[in-house]
Order: sequence, then C-alpha cells, then structure tokens
Amino acid sequence: MPAMQFLKWIGLGFALFVLNACQPTPAAPAQIAQGPLVGAVTDTSANVWVRTNQAARVQIEYATDAALQNKTTSETRTTDASSDFTTIVSIPKLAPQQTYFYNVLINDVPQLSAPYPQFQTFAPRGSDAPFRFVILTDFRTISKITQSVDTFKRAAQEKPAFVILGGDLDHRNPTTLEEKRQMFRDLYTPANGMEDFVNLILKNFSLVHFWDDHDYGDNNANKNYPYKADSLRVLQEYFPLYPISLTGDCCQSRIGDWQTFSYGNADFFILDSRSQRDPHLPRQSSNSMLDGDDLGAQGQREWLLNGLKHSKARWKFIVSPVIFNPTTKVNDGWGAYPHERQLILDFIERSAISNVIILSGDLHAGAIDDGTNSGLPELVAPTANDGFDKRCLTEQTGNVGKWSVGIFGDASGTPCNGYAVVEVSAENVKLQVKNSRGNVELEYVVK
Repeated sequence: MPAMQFLKWIGLGFALFVLNACQPTPAAPAQIAQGPLVGAVTDTSANVWVRTNQAARVQIEYATDAALQNKTTSETRTTDASSDFTTIVSIPKLAPQQTYFYNVLINDVPQLSAPYPQFQTFAPRGSDAPFRFVILTDFRTISKITQSVDTFKRAAQEKPAFVILGGDLDHRNPTTLEEKRQMFRDLYTPANGMEDFVNLILKNFSLVHFWDDHDYGDNNANKNYPYKADSLRVLQEYFPLYPISLTGDCCQSRIGDWQTFSYGNADFFILDSRSQRDPHLPRQSSNSMLDGDDLGAQGQREWLLNGLKHSKARWKFIVSPVIFNPTTKVNDGWGAYPHERQLILDFIERSAISNVIILSGDLHAGAIDDGTNSGLPELVAPTANDGFDKRCLTEQTGNVGKWSVGIFGDASGTPCNGYAVVEVSAENVKLQVKNSRGNVELEYVVK
C-alpha cells in the first residue's frame, strides 16, 4: 500500500475513534431497585409498593394464574427523586380471598420472572371464614446480624392470610431523612441476613406495618421527637398504610400511623404509641400515650374507643407496639400510663364490648396472659432474630412481668427468636408463640 494511502487510512481510523469516544454513554435502563411488596389489602383491593433506580413509569401486571396468562395491567404511576423514587400502585376490583400473582413493569419492561410474587385478598367483612395470621417484630439492626435464624422460613410455612410486621424492624435510631430512607432500603434488600425475609415474606404475603421507637427514631421516643415529620414522610413513602379513619369519611391529614382494617369477622385497630405520647411523668393522671396533643374527637384515643364501640365484628384486636400488661416495661409500656390504660379497660367493660384481644411486642420475649394481669387477653410476639446473647428481654431491670400462661425468653442467654401465630374461627381464637424452628412454646385459646 502506498505510504500516502496508508496515512489516509490511519487518519480515518483515528477520526472514527475520536468520534466514538465523544459519543455519550447510553443511559442505563430504569429498573426495580427494591420491592415489590403489598400492603393496605382489603377484600377487593391491594396496593403494591415499588422503588426504582431512577425516574420511571411503573405498572403492575396481575392475574389469578401463576403464569400470568390472563393478566390485567394496572394504572400507571411515576417515580421521581422527591419521594426517593418510590411509588404505590393501587389495584382495585379484586375478588375476595383470592391469590393473585403479579409482575412489575418499569417503562413497559417486565422486571421479574416466574415464580412470580403473590398476595391474597381478605375475606369480606362479617364473614365467618377461619383464617391464620403471623406476627413478626423487633428485628436486630441489620449491620449487627451475625447469626442466621429460620424464623422467616418457618413463618412463611404457616401460609398465613397476612403478616403483621411490628415495630422496631430495625434498631438503628435513624435521625436524618436519608438515614430513615436507607433503613428501609436495607430492610428491603435480600442481603446481610435478610434474604428469607425479603424473598419469602415481603414478596409473598399481604402485609401490615407500624412503627415503634427505634424505627420511629429514638429509644423510648415520644411526641416531642424533633424529626417525627420526616419519620412519617418516609413511612408513607416506603409502605402502603391503611387509612386512619374507620368509616373512611374523615378528611384530616395523617399525623401518625394508627390504622384500621377488617378480615372477615375480625376488626383490627393498629395503635401509634409514639407520635402522640406524652413524656413519661410518674403519677400524673393527665399522661396520655394516644392523645398527648389533645386532639379530642379527632385524636387516636377517641378513634379507638369509637371504633371498638361501633364494631360489628365478633373479634376485636388491639395491636399495640408496646406491652399492655403493666407488670413489665413500666417506664415505656402501658404501665407508665395507668390512668389512660384503665380508662380504656373501663370503657370496654362499661360498653359491654366482648372478645377484645391485645397483640403486642417490644419485650423481645414471647408471652401470653389470659387477662389476669393484662386486663384483657394479651399475646406478645417474640423478637424475630435478635434473641441472642442475653438479648431476650428489653426490660432493663430484668423484670419479665407476670404472665398467667407463661413467657418465652429471659436474661439467661438462651436464644428466644421466633414469631407469633393467631388462628381465628367463629368459635375461638388460638394464640401461639413459636420459636425460630416453628415449635410451639406457649399457647392459649380465647373462647
């Protein structure tokens, strides 16, 4: 090849190299970053939560067949930086007590493959359909997980109609907006000991969630916690909550995470024991856990009492993030608010409201009382995965309290990881505390 022609080819090649080098790198496609999970489920609707890695359009494909052959496509929602690229997609007009499988579309591109995640709609209000649900609560801070447990695997094998995720899903006490968001991102990522939780629980069951102090923001936090607005913002960004009004006709803005829902012949009242709590001042009758801001008719305490009074359900469950039994956790549980606690008990008795059961957590030990000490039958769910190294009890004095049926866990160092199971029928409610292997440690039947 003549020298001049060779130089021309070299020059052309260099020019093409420079041209290609100057071209912008193709943008990475939008895709799912965390999720999906399903919450705020009713007998005819559900809400799917998703987080993307960048601004994108999100839709849900869903069907009653596992292969999504007869799928329906949901409304379109968009994500952006203002909500940390999270969104909640509503799915209406579903059939009661039906299992649905679903996929996530990001900018029209399917994100998941078979086997697809699933959820189950609830039984219609008033029906006597028997059902079972599981309670998981009080998780170990993810960065401190050093031992694996079978809690989540065994809980999934119970095949519950839904799963209640209690408070303190992480104990890191996040302060800033970014720290609060990162806490949820970590919880929703299948790594660092949370693989079974994400893959078996979050992706396959209808979920209910509420906060307690360590995920609200600070140990023993109350209404004066300075960053509670950010806590509520992030909770609403990262989890589909039920409305706060029993009747659905209340127009107030959400100021806490108390919620209500129904399944068949059971009504559930999820309490917020932090955002409206007065600081604990011993011997002060005005202390309130539920209405420290004196909201009155618009507050949580009146909401609870009115909800109980007007409930037509056979069974009424009060879900309390903290212990109702006053014989333990006396500085942080209901024992620190004896006047308001007694007001609730007196109202229930005076109004002849029957079949009220307390479901609680925060003790890191499992326990059951028949009402002798708690005033009402109470089931305490144990810690899911934090019950190692003498961490089976969070009461600093070591006082386990008095429990007529018994307690699973103490300060001896014996592991006490596990979960709670509640079986509801027309005739009775069976309360169970199970260890991480799925074995029954405590059991009591409310008739």
